[in-house]
Amino acid sequence: MPTYAFYAAREEQRRSDGLNFAVAVGANAAAARAVAESLIGEPNALAGWSTVDLTSAPAAFIHGLPVGARAQSVWPDLDRGGSYLRGA
Repeated sequence: MPTYAFYAAREEQRRSDGLNFAVAVGANAAAARAVAESLIGEPNALAGWSTVDLTSAPAAFIHGLPVGARAQSVWPDLDRGGSYLRGA
């Protein structure tokens, strides 16, 4: 079954400690989102968040973001303070 990562879509909503980052498994992104929201215990907690399919080639992760995030267009490239992430 596919694995999906969810993170806040807006840069200012992302936490530098990676605590608002979720990974879940589901038949599709919507099902995985429902699984993650059930673990959080809050329906629609991840509404409006970005989704990345990790199934084909998962990246290495550090603090909730992959190494070399700036080289991949699907990942955010700025932290909450507006600075570029490491790992260009």
